[in-house]
Amino acid sequence: MDDKNKKIDYKTLNEVLKSSNFLLKIFLTMSILAVLILVIYLFDRTSLLITIGHVLGILSPLFIGVVVAWLLEPGINYFVKNKVNRRLSACVVYLILIFLVTLILALIVPEFIAQLNELIKKVPYFLTSINNFITDLFQNFSSTELDLTKMKDNLIGGITNYVNNLNLTGVVDTLSSSIKIGVDIFLGLLIAFYLSLDFSKVSKNFNFLIPGKYQTEFKKIGKMLNEMLRSYVNGTLLSCLFVMILSLIGFLISGVSSPLLFAIFCAITNIIPYFGPYIGGIPVIIVGFAISPFTGIACLITIILVQFLEGNILHPLIVGKAISLHPITMMLSLLVFEYFFGILGMIIAAPVVATLKIILIYLNDKYHFLNKLKLN
Repeated sequence: MDDKNKKIDYKTLNEVLKSSNFLLKIFLTMSILAVLILVIYLFDRTSLLITIGHVLGILSPLFIGVVVAWLLEPGINYFVKNKVNRRLSACVVYLILIFLVTLILALIVPEFIAQLNELIKKVPYFLTSINNFITDLFQNFSSTELDLTKMKDNLIGGITNYVNNLNLTGVVDTLSSSIKIGVDIFLGLLIAFYLSLDFSKVSKNFNFLIPGKYQTEFKKIGKMLNEMLRSYVNGTLLSCLFVMILSLIGFLISGVSSPLLFAIFCAITNIIPYFGPYIGGIPVIIVGFAISPFTGIACLITIILVQFLEGNILHPLIVGKAISLHPITMMLSLLVFEYFFGILGMIIAAPVVATLKIILIYLNDKYHFLNKLKLN
């Protein structure tokens, strides 16, 4: 063989290796999701999910306390580093938190309730407008041979029943659940305060539950997870604030009813990746078109513009870097978690899968089992 044939085509080899790595990552992602589906399915079939749900419901103040204490820990550490007593630092941070929450509630809640009452009063008008729109839409097909009368009646009846049920039972359910949530949050804040007084000691005591030979690895993984989750939570909160402010401006310009109510709803649903913007945008667009075509189009443009800016600029910068999950992985995770856990599952899907990814990467760096798979 001549020398030219003996030369290795490194460019082609690199492309093959990159393709192999990409396929391997997809295979591992599918494997992780398959294992998750299998475990959750087995839990569901054995009623363990229901039992776990009841336990988590009872322990929800504890989880709230742990999360709040974890979120406020950097603020407390800031004062501690400046030679302020930890207990005094915790008191200052929690007083600031209470002041900010009280200020926000004082500014937003009265207007929120007023706009909610205004929206409820206009529900019959919106229903009439929507019914007229649907009737006019189906009349355009009256000249065809298709009989769409039954479809039209079912559509109007379904919307009417949904709104009526929402008004009658939804308010009662919302009030009862709000009371429970309020009590849980209050108890959670008390737990958080006491945890913050000795947060470092609590963490050290928790480490004692881990066998000695695994403590070093556990601390390294814990540090990586802590950085990822903190970046994800901070980025998500900033992203939601961005969506609320821009949506509120757009809704005020459009003239839609209860702009603050819809802006807050869009911000809350924005926590859910990909599907959240549609969940938050559809109601305000429907109400907008019930008012006038101009209002509906303005609301639609607002939703599209805000989601374009958030999804293509802000989210990749402050949230995407924190979890660094492929869009396909995210979509599959959302579908799986939504199937088993509903809306809550869609909210926790990204951090849970990102946590599994970090653990997998750490274990591979330590034991190199992915390299062994490549060799096989």
